[in-house]
Amino acid sequence: MTLLVHRVGLDDNLQESLRIAWLNEDETSTTLLELLRRIYLALSKRYPGDYRANDLEPIYDLEAEAAERLLATLLLEKLAGKTLLVALENLDALFEGLGKAGQQRLRAFIQEHPVMTIVATAQRLVDDVSKRNSTFFGFFQTEMLAMLSVEEAAELLGKIAALNRQDKAAAFLRSPTGRSRVRALHHLSGGNHRVYLVLSQFITGDNIDALVEPFAKMVDEMTPYYQERIRWLPPQQRKIVEFLCGRERPTPVKDMARHLFASQQTISSQLKDLRAKGYVQSAQRGRESLYEIAEPLMRICVEIKENQSPGPLRLLVDFLRIWYDGVQLDDHLSACGEGSLARGYLQAAIDRNSVLGNLRAQLLVEDFRNELNDEQREEWMALIEDTAEVSEELAVACGELAKGNHELGLQYLAEIGDKNSNYPELIKINSNLWAARVYFKLGDYNSVIRSVNSVVEYTEVPYSVLSSALSLRGKSYAKIGHIEMALDDFNKVIALEKAPPEMVANVLIERAPLLVISGKIEDALSDLKAVIAMKDISSETFAKAYIYIALTDDILGKHQDAISSYSAIMSLPKISFNYIGYVSHLRGLAYLNLHDLEHAEQDFRAATVTKEIPIALIANSYIGLSIILFSKGQWEEGVINLSNGLEFINDIHKPKEKLLEIIISIIFVSNLSPTIRKQRIAELMQVFEQHHASNYLGEALIRHLGSLHRDPDETPSPDNLEQWCSAWEAAGTNSEAMKLPLRLLRTGIDFLKAGAQDRSVLLDLNQEERQILVQTFGLGED
Repeated sequence: MTLLVHRVGLDDNLQESLRIAWLNEDETSTTLLELLRRIYLALSKRYPGDYRANDLEPIYDLEAEAAERLLATLLLEKLAGKTLLVALENLDALFEGLGKAGQQRLRAFIQEHPVMTIVATAQRLVDDVSKRNSTFFGFFQTEMLAMLSVEEAAELLGKIAALNRQDKAAAFLRSPTGRSRVRALHHLSGGNHRVYLVLSQFITGDNIDALVEPFAKMVDEMTPYYQERIRWLPPQQRKIVEFLCGRERPTPVKDMARHLFASQQTISSQLKDLRAKGYVQSAQRGRESLYEIAEPLMRICVEIKENQSPGPLRLLVDFLRIWYDGVQLDDHLSACGEGSLARGYLQAAIDRNSVLGNLRAQLLVEDFRNELNDEQREEWMALIEDTAEVSEELAVACGELAKGNHELGLQYLAEIGDKNSNYPELIKINSNLWAARVYFKLGDYNSVIRSVNSVVEYTEVPYSVLSSALSLRGKSYAKIGHIEMALDDFNKVIALEKAPPEMVANVLIERAPLLVISGKIEDALSDLKAVIAMKDISSETFAKAYIYIALTDDILGKHQDAISSYSAIMSLPKISFNYIGYVSHLRGLAYLNLHDLEHAEQDFRAATVTKEIPIALIANSYIGLSIILFSKGQWEEGVINLSNGLEFINDIHKPKEKLLEIIISIIFVSNLSPTIRKQRIAELMQVFEQHHASNYLGEALIRHLGSLHRDPDETPSPDNLEQWCSAWEAAGTNSEAMKLPLRLLRTGIDFLKAGAQDRSVLLDLNQEERQILVQTFGLGED
């Protein structure tokens, strides 16, 4: 309210048109006359030249009704076309004093004389405003003051520090450590604005004596406020709030019902109302709802009433446990005098830590557990829990990363991992490793390399960390095409004596394709077979090794050996469904290469019903099924499966080029009459058009041209080639995506009909289009 009145009062555009009456919040009004008098006196303090207090003297000699009319006239004359802004706090107290009759007279005055606007605050949404039959229902625009979020609290404290020119404190609050303290402190404050304003007095300093006194003062100031808020409640709700004030942890409904001698249905109903009023908050643990006080400071009033002898307030003790670590608490205790009030609090905090553990770490973990969704919790929660015990700053960084705030999380990791920071060396190393992992996930491989370089420059790096870092850097080098540097990093991991077996196995698997690229296929197979011979590695790592062996065998044309490897994967224990689906698809392709249509069909059908595998594999499994059905002469069923596959196809999930080329080849070599073949081509074109995939069909059609040119065993007759081309031209007449492929097809067919020797035929195309056919036919440059 102070800020609002201050800003409006300084607005030059309002100086002539607005008058502000800021009422004293401690005064009481029981009639409209008394309220108008308060408004006039507030104006006389702010504008003494225009509103003289002596002008009120005549009203004191009149009856109340006449005095009200005279005062209203005087006030309206003084305003003379200006707007009156009445600023008042505790609107609930004003309405309670006025009663229904006074409220009705006030509303009538406002409506008859539309010169007044009211801005007011209240500690609660009172019935006089919220209930439909109340005088002022729908009169006010209500703005609920939401509790501060962690980010808003950190911003508020930082601005207070900056306002007080406490640059070090402001910088501290922006740091990972400062943010972790504010995040934990949030559990004690409940996001209450007033609490943060009071706490800012000693949050931005480091004097323990300057802490306890303001806190005790705050308790004195706020206890009546919270006691009054509890007194507002009906008896049953008051009992629930008082019970929860005495609990340190969230409590299930059944426990409350048991201790309060009430049914669970009764307690649940009251809790629903209390949650709507902002007194309690809930969290889910499985199917069970746990409740706690929304504003932890409310516990103070109950704690004070229950404590017959003075002692350390638990809230302040817990604050000390959050704001200082164990060493700092011991140091402050040593520096405290024997008679110091702070000494008892410090000793209580130390004792409580020894029994209950690290409160700050517990609250950070609890905070992120509530903020993350199920998927984020599954991926990150174990790491956050482990990290919180070692470094709260790393835990906060991991929590932000878990929520998807990559920029903020990486900023924290960079601050922690900076070589010149004050964090322990092991924390810096881990911070850089985690930054590398995040950058790899984001596809920023150059940043991965920089982060790993910061890890390996330390002399004492744990083997598990070093192996992870080198592996990440090796994979990043591979991603950007630096094969030799990638192999060098992978070789270093394998050479580490104490590298974890699982890590070594994965590095051997990562190294294999790079060796294949380098032409060392036998070395690649040797790596993969070494993985299969290892013990104490996961089934999925075994599966990956077998898959790479099988893929390498497929490259070498050893399709039966590939099938044996795929079958070995299927027999592994505890293999996940996504691997089974993936391997079913790959084995189906191997069977297809061996023309074993029966087994290929079984595997493709198994892959299409495995939802865990990538969408592209499901799509290509359906397309593989269509090939088998086309080969068996089951055209209609084949078209249905082809359509099912194309349903999943888009710019991200693409069909396998070889599969589409096989479909075209099946139609080309079939013993169909020209009329039936033309009809099949038209149906095929229609299916691809329906799924906006004609561009893939066109590319496969041109690749098939190259296959016809390279086939030494059979040269199609010119008539066959012409019928083939004409059928495609007729089917694709209205397809925009097929215009270029059909133009290329026509020229390519003419080239083949001419004996594939006269390159002048290709001059029917422009240079760019001509180059496509030159590459397709493998003609080389002119």
